[in-house]
This record gives sequence, C-alpha cells and structure tokens, in this order.
Amino acid sequence: MMDKQSRIRILPRNLINQIAAGEVIVRPASVAKELVENAIDAGAKQISLEVSPDVRDLSVTDDGCGMTPGEAPLSLLRHATSKVSSLEDIVNVQTRGFRGEALASIAAVSRLILTTRTPERDAATRVTVEGGELVKTESTGAPTGTSVAIRQLFFNTPARLKFMRRPATELKRLLQVVTQQALSHPDIGFTLVGKKKLLELPMGQSLKDRLRQVLGSSVEDQLLPLDSGNLPVTIHGFIAKPEAGRRDRSGQYFFVNRRPISNRILTVTFEQAYRGLMMSGRYPVGAVFVFLDPEEVDVNVHPTKEEVRFRDERKVGGILNRVVSESLRKANLVPYTRLPEAGEERGAGTGSPGTQKQTMPGFFSSPGAAMRESFKQKSRVPSRQEETGLFREWPGHPISGEKHPPSSSRLPRPLEEIPTVPTPSPVPETADEFRASLEKAEPLGQIANTFIVASCGDALLLIDQHAAHERIVYEKIRDRKSELVIQNLLLPIEFEVEVSRVPDMEELSKRLSEFGLEVERFGGQSFVVRSVPADLAETDPTELIKEILESPDVDLKNLGESEVRNEIIRRMACHGAIRAGQRLSREEMTALILELKNTRLAFTCPHGRPTMILMTKSQLDRQFKRVL
Repeated sequence: MMDKQSRIRILPRNLINQIAAGEVIVRPASVAKELVENAIDAGAKQISLEVSPDVRDLSVTDDGCGMTPGEAPLSLLRHATSKVSSLEDIVNVQTRGFRGEALASIAAVSRLILTTRTPERDAATRVTVEGGELVKTESTGAPTGTSVAIRQLFFNTPARLKFMRRPATELKRLLQVVTQQALSHPDIGFTLVGKKKLLELPMGQSLKDRLRQVLGSSVEDQLLPLDSGNLPVTIHGFIAKPEAGRRDRSGQYFFVNRRPISNRILTVTFEQAYRGLMMSGRYPVGAVFVFLDPEEVDVNVHPTKEEVRFRDERKVGGILNRVVSESLRKANLVPYTRLPEAGEERGAGTGSPGTQKQTMPGFFSSPGAAMRESFKQKSRVPSRQEETGLFREWPGHPISGEKHPPSSSRLPRPLEEIPTVPTPSPVPETADEFRASLEKAEPLGQIANTFIVASCGDALLLIDQHAAHERIVYEKIRDRKSELVIQNLLLPIEFEVEVSRVPDMEELSKRLSEFGLEVERFGGQSFVVRSVPADLAETDPTELIKEILESPDVDLKNLGESEVRNEIIRRMACHGAIRAGQRLSREEMTALILELKNTRLAFTCPHGRPTMILMTKSQLDRQFKRVL
C-alpha cells in the first residue's frame, strides 16, 4: 500500500495561486514594482502611490489607457496578458510585464480593488477580489486610467506576513523601487505619499534633472555624461565624479532597454572604471542605461524580472567599462573649494539680519553631508584651531565643483572701500583644460613640508606632494615601456616571515620578480632580497615586501593576475614616492607639477585620495569681501 504522502494529487487553485504569488510578491515593494510597471506599459504620464503606516495597504493610480469592462476581470487571471501572444514576442519583448502573473499573484495574497476606465467609456469598471476569489464586478465613476488598491497584504499567508520587516524598512525598500522606476522614465510624473509626501517628481524632466532631484545636492555639479558613440552596445546616462561616492551602492542604478535590473557584470565593471579614483570603502554613483538588441538579452530568467542575462557578457561589460573610463578621463576631476558665505555655516540663519553675528566661515566645508561626515572623522585639525572658528574641516576632501558660488549679499559691503573686481577666468571643465593651466603654475612654497602651494592662473592650487608623486610613480611603473633598470645588492638583505606565510611568500616572490624585486628562499622561514628596481633604491625593500604579503587586498589565491599586479604596484608607488614632511626645493616642486601635468589620472592617488584642490580667485574675492 502506498504511503499517503507519496500520492500524486492536483493542488487546489487557491493554493496554486498562493505558491505562484510567493515567487513574485515577497514584500510590499514587490507589489509597488509590479503595479508601477503595469502603469508604465499602459502609457501613463502620471503615476501616484499611497501607502499606509504599516505598509500593508497601498494603492497605485495612473492616467494610462485603462481597460474595458471585459478586460478588467480577465486581467486578474493567471497568464492573462495583452503583451505577448507567441514565443517570438517574449524574445523581443519591450514592455515591463509580459508573464501575466502580477495582478493574479497580488490578488491571491490580499484584498484587491481594481478600478479602470478607457477614454471611450463614460463609466469605469470596479472589480473586487479577496484572496484570489472574485467578489463582485460593478460600474462606477472614475477618471480615465487604472487604480489598484491593495488592502491587508498577506492577510491569508501568515508565514509570509511573519517575514515582513519593520514598517520603516519595508517603506525604504518600496521607495527604492519607485525611485528606480522614476529614473527609467523621467518623462513620467511620480508621487508617493505615506504619512507625508515622500516623493514628488514632475512630468517631462530630463534624466539629468531627475537624477539631481533623486540623489540630492551632493551631486548637484558632479554629473558627467556617458556616450558610447558608435560602439556595438549603446550606453547613455550620467555618472558622478569620484568625490560624490557613497558608503554603499544605493546610488547605483542600471537599466537595460529601460528596464531597471540587477546584474553583477554591470556592477563590477562599473566600479572597476573608478579603481584608483576613489578611496577604499566608497562606491561610485550613477544611472547607466544600456540599449541593445532584445535578442541579445534574456529578461525571462527570474520571476520578478529584476535580473537579466546577456548573450555576450564580456562584450557588454567591456564596453561599459570603456565608456565610463573615457568619461572620467575627459573630466576635470580636481576638486575645488567652496568657501561658504557668512550665514551659511552650521548654526547660521538664527536671529534677525541686523543682529546676526558675523563669523569667518569654515574653510573647505562640503555641501554634501555624506562627504562631510566621512572626512570629518579622518581629517580634523587640532581643537585649538577649531575654537577660533578657522579651518573647521580639514582641506583634504573634494567638494562641489560649483562654477559660480552663491552671492554674498548678506555680507557687509562698504562701497567706498571695496572696488569692483573683474570677472575671473572660468574654472577648467575638462582634464585637458586643467592640464594646460598647470603650465602657468608657479610654486610659492610648502605648508608643513607636506602641501605645495602654487599660483595657477587666477587660482590658488594646493598639492599633496606625497599623493601627487605617488600617482606619478604608480603610472610610471604600470605603463613602463623602457627596459627595467635593476640594482643588484652587494649584500643581500635577509628577512623572516611567519611559518604560515612561507607558501604565500614563495608565490609572491614570483610576482615581484616582474618589477625587479628578486627574492629567494634562504631556508626555513628566511628569505633574501638580491635586487631592487632603481626607482626604489632609497626604500627599505623588506618593509615593502612584508606590507604586500600581509595586505588583505593582495589575495594571491582568489584575485586575478591583473588585480594582484595592480595592488603590488600601488604599494610600490607609495614606498617610492616623496614623503609628507619632506622639504622640497623650488626646482623640485616645479618638476613635480610638470610631471603631474603629463600624468593621465592626476587628480587622485592610486588609493583614491585627492592629489590637489583648487581655490578660485572669485572665492578669495568673496572671503576678503572685495566683490560688490
């Protein structure tokens, strides 16, 4: 006799629907995604969302084409869709939805009310469904378009309800989904209302304006365009300069044929283009749109359609990396300071204009809160200086590249004492323009034997001598075309490593030989250095080797050949560069600036720290109140 559990049976329809819903509807954000995509496919120009405090009730209303009385109840059945009718349609699908499962899945785990009307009809159709079961269909009054109201999400699936996160977390996920959809179609207006209005994006925006509104003031003047030209894969969009990087990937948006997607290849290649331009632990920001033949991408690999698979991943990733790298290469990435006017610093804005205390604004303060917070902890000046109100934040981080700082109308300006100042030369916008301006740079001296101060046309240039020379040495080693000059040591230098590190050291010695560092096993835990590259003749080779060996970034087992090579070069450049605190002659400073001019990615060191910052004449004029 067969065991009862081994008997094959047909599952009840409501259970089938709930199982199917579990693949597509995993949280309130999933509901919002499916309904917004349906609204986009319906040709909507305005999409409005409302969500309850517990995020279990939500509604999506659009002004799209709507549905007829016959189509409305049909749309709530599984595999009912107007978007595909054959296998060929799926291969070439351009719409967001196509499976015909979204509404049926949502209805299976909620109480749903669908209200819809086409422009040709005087009355709308309202369909009410509870837990996948049709309750009633009726006529009602409503504007053209469709409204889907969801009540008590997961009321009949307690297991799914149990796994919902806190309302704040679920609301954050929902907001992320809506933001993705809004970026994919900046021509469509979006509103999202909870306890208060959370999002309001007008119709007819450009992508750049929408991206600025979504990402906030931290990228106000940081966006760089992407243009693939005539390459086989079309890539458009905007990326932010490295200084606008974040602590996570929340500012990265990828779209394939306007569909918001998640794809590891795109993420990895996008971030690789920023390598050496951003500090460790920071992630680049941007909205990247990839357009290619629908037959070259499979959008049917995941029930939620959030993941895609490319026929040729290497080609797509390679082109993306090339386009992003070119955009960064062309841009002037040198950060320049924005000195806030009186009243702009923290705590300003209280009291009447006539009684407000005037204080010297903090130098080099950033308009981006994220960058402020990041550098505030790492680069604070002594508290004694803070008490004076000067240098509240150390001038070590890149900030907004604003060409025309805000007016200083609130500053006292005695007309008889302050002359009119002619308009200064504009800040160079491209890397080539900035490099050309370095021809005019004249070193004036050093600050703490660490920062070179130079005049650069109408601007004041501050250069971190170690970071700048580190970038120069890095590119010389990486791009070396001449024969490597090696210096043999008369007396080999012996050093020891931990027992557990001996195999790694033997493997590393093979990699180091490429750069002129000849290291041999001497027996036991001992190794000897027999030669060094001439560029590093003044450094301690054992200190460099141990740093490379112990670095978690030099993962000999898991990293590729090029990645290990790059990490080794970074550390060699750091050891071979001029040190902070080293006194330089005027000739040495001039030579460093000229070498910097001929360096490809001169704006950051190989670790992503800025090599220089710029203070424009107009900013100095305002600080000394020389502007009318």
